[in-house]
Amino acid sequence: MRIDPETDAIYIRQSSLKDFLLCPERLRLTTLNPEMKSYNDSAAMGTACHTGIEMVLNRQIMPGDIAEASVAAFAALRAKEYEEHGKDIRVTNTNPAQWNTHIASMSNAWVNDIMPSVPLGGQTEFKFAVKVGEVERVQPAENGSTHHDLYFEGTADYVCEGEAWDWKTSGRKYSFNEKQTQDIQSSVYATALVGLGLAEFPMNFSFGVMIRNASSTGQILTVTRDQGSSDFVVAQAVAMAGTILTMETFAPAKQWQINDQHFLCSERWCPVYSLCKGRHINAPDDGE
Repeated sequence: MRIDPETDAIYIRQSSLKDFLLCPERLRLTTLNPEMKSYNDSAAMGTACHTGIEMVLNRQIMPGDIAEASVAAFAALRAKEYEEHGKDIRVTNTNPAQWNTHIASMSNAWVNDIMPSVPLGGQTEFKFAVKVGEVERVQPAENGSTHHDLYFEGTADYVCEGEAWDWKTSGRKYSFNEKQTQDIQSSVYATALVGLGLAEFPMNFSFGVMIRNASSTGQILTVTRDQGSSDFVVAQAVAMAGTILTMETFAPAKQWQINDQHFLCSERWCPVYSLCKGRHINAPDDGE
């Protein structure tokens, strides 16, 4: 979440909303310590595959060259990580010896299993900022209250013909029921596209999922977002912004709620674990 210093408008990305709902203190600490948000292996492999996919969709390379392009993008990410942080990307649950093989396999799976169903002629890396509501900041009694315009902002992987696509790499197939009922990203992006007049409710949002292994296959999972989905995610964002504004007004620099009731609260998966639960628990928690 960020506040524009000139307009006082609040901008929320879907990733920030997901982080806040997962663990408020994780969001606070990563915002205060952005240098600790280093790439992990899964994220870097996904980013590399994204690069190859964009090059194909933008007709910069032929589909048959996607594996080489994605592997090259991964090498560039590792070099940048060394340059900026003095270390390689963080290993979570993958084998570094298989990184390049898996990246090539996932990229080819996108070409073989997903690309034939993707409408061509759309826009990659579609950036947006759309007003979705207002938030009231409660001030001490003598100052009254102020109002902030609330915006969703972000970058959609691919937008075409009134729908959006997002490319994912995963260790397993996605569950339709889980994504249809719980996914935040699709609701945020649908709200934005409808707000821009580029789509109508109900709107389809498709995940193009590449399974992370040496013989990867692709999965297309499409969820539907309607006005109710939009209203709910906007209400969540309003609650998030209101909570943060209240905390910053009345209890600045204080610890927020820590949610350690899931495996992502671990030294392996959370970049700020050492500043949070790790400050109190000496034994490493690898989230296994």
